[in-house]
Amino acid sequence: MAQRATGIAHARVGLLGNPSDQYDGKTIAFSIRDFSARVSIEGSDRFVLRPGPSDLTDFGSFLEAREVIRARGCDDGIRLLRAAIRRFADHWEGMQGLAEDDRLLRFEMRYETSIPRQVGLAGSSAIVIAALRALMAWFGTEIEPATLAELALAAELEDLGISAGPMDRVIQCYEGVMLMDLREPRTAASYVRLAPEILPPLFVAWDPRGGRASGRVHEGVRRRWREGDEEVHRAMAVLAELVDSGSACLQRGDHAVFRELMDRNFDIRAQLFPISKPDREMVEIGRSHGAATRLCGSGGAVVGAPADAREFDEIAAAYRSAGYRMIRPEVHGESGDQGARHEEGAGRWRK
Repeated sequence: MAQRATGIAHARVGLLGNPSDQYDGKTIAFSIRDFSARVSIEGSDRFVLRPGPSDLTDFGSFLEAREVIRARGCDDGIRLLRAAIRRFADHWEGMQGLAEDDRLLRFEMRYETSIPRQVGLAGSSAIVIAALRALMAWFGTEIEPATLAELALAAELEDLGISAGPMDRVIQCYEGVMLMDLREPRTAASYVRLAPEILPPLFVAWDPRGGRASGRVHEGVRRRWREGDEEVHRAMAVLAELVDSGSACLQRGDHAVFRELMDRNFDIRAQLFPISKPDREMVEIGRSHGAATRLCGSGGAVVGAPADAREFDEIAAAYRSAGYRMIRPEVHGESGDQGARHEEGAGRWRK
């Protein structure tokens, strides 16, 4: 009988405060049902990592490979699985009690994802967290969300050298809508859950061609931050203040002022970071239809809040005509099992 465990993590949308999350700031973000990463584990005679369908392993020709790799870079999902495995194995104390011939130590691990690539919806961290959740289910253990987020961050930041902040991992581990104070030391007390019902009507639009890797976006500003640049430190402090103001607006139902804060968030960001032509166009499309519009993450996707919900169809048509895609996202609520589940006895089948 096949033994299986599965871990799932959803895409996230940065709503307010980012990119201050990489600079000791605060953010509000939410996870969405529309896109997710899934990692599955199945019993085997060996321990095997299987490439995902989006990994760059099969091309029509060498010339095609050159063009695809130029466009997409050299990253793939399987290295994210490796980093997740390393962090889980180092963290879980139960690993010490397993004998070399224990059947739990032999399995196939594979991933799949529907999250658009490199558009700032946290696709990489979703694979890492889905992998950690699958391992939790397989070995029959639990890791509380705040710790899980730090393991995922270390996997990308330290093991893979990816420029990353804690926001993506925190919201994907807690799910739903979260207000996050990301100054160290980060603990469960740093995060406050918000009710999805207090959010204004929202849309997410993205560039199907993808954006730039987040590390390339942040490298210049991060250097200035480390050097104590006053402009950067002042801007990040203001972005954190926007989160406090935005939370108060949401709690009292003042969506008009909240939309103003969203626009201000983008304008502050644009003073520090280079904004690509597609990103600026996506922002301008939303704003030209009366919607507050800002980037979801490092680039490639925007989140918008129209002043009038009746404008959604017209806004969607504008994005389509410009070659972009748009959805009205469904907030993914709090998950009682952290997105991991056993199937057919996985994690409990040793003899």
